[in-house]
Amino acid sequence: MSIDLSVPAASLRQLEQTPIDSVLRVIDEGLIHLPSYRELYYRWERQHWQAQDIDFTPDILQWRHMTEDEQLDFIRVTASFFQGEASVTDALAPYVMAMPDEEMRFYATTQLVDESRHTIFFDRFFREVLQVNEGKIEEMLLFAQQFMNTSARMILIDMLMDMAQRLRADLQNRELLVEGVTLYHIVLEGTMALAGQRQLLEQCRRKNLFPAFRGGFTAVARDESRHVIFGVRLLRDFTQEDNAYAHVVQRAIDMYAPIALDALAPLDAAIPLMLSQRQDPWAAQRYGQESLRKKLKVIGLDIEVPALALPDVPVF
Repeated sequence: MSIDLSVPAASLRQLEQTPIDSVLRVIDEGLIHLPSYRELYYRWERQHWQAQDIDFTPDILQWRHMTEDEQLDFIRVTASFFQGEASVTDALAPYVMAMPDEEMRFYATTQLVDESRHTIFFDRFFREVLQVNEGKIEEMLLFAQQFMNTSARMILIDMLMDMAQRLRADLQNRELLVEGVTLYHIVLEGTMALAGQRQLLEQCRRKNLFPAFRGGFTAVARDESRHVIFGVRLLRDFTQEDNAYAHVVQRAIDMYAPIALDALAPLDAAIPLMLSQRQDPWAAQRYGQESLRKKLKVIGLDIEVPALALPDVPVF
């Protein structure tokens, strides 16, 4: 496997032209040789970027030349990412407090900074490029929520907030932490987010659309590669210490993964057009399923991933 060594140190401008699969290959390399929690912290220091540095001027010009239908489609696609970043930002504080080890806790604090930055990035993009100005971020998120499908709303808002509340009420409960990390790092980030990011960034790259957004969103994916590796490392450490935690992971996968994979399903109306363009409408779901399988294998668990109920349609 050839790893693009420039990806870890790439600037926002360089990331505009970086294929998302190059970032995902770095994740695969990290799973082969899992870094320590301290090394993950050092990666965060080396890969720091600022949402305020992004110049959205070229994206604004492209937006003005899109049809209303094209604009609405792009808002619909990006809405779940905006709400998702805000949701994980709000949910993370109990995770930080529940970490049983200082090295884990120090790294987890960097993730809280990352998620806040990602939310600000999307807030800027929605306001400055997509021309959505609903007032405070809370109002912006209410706007975004109306474009989310039922499964995305359920897992990103209802289930994640419930998990955070339960963990906050019992910070010493290791089983709750294992369930929470499985939901947050493995299912939401390692399965749902990376699959959705891959699909959207590839579409933008093929169409040479929104270069500033591509740079920022690829930086988001690079940040989340660290988050995913952290979750895999923590769950591997916990399950090697006590195999009883494997059953907790299993229950969490059974509960959350089917909903996350369903959230990646294409809109029914989009399927005929995608097939006519020789695109696989279910590529994100397939990628998410395989990504989940990889993470569980590295953790050391022989867990069956949820099956995909896909129609029997020829895909080119």
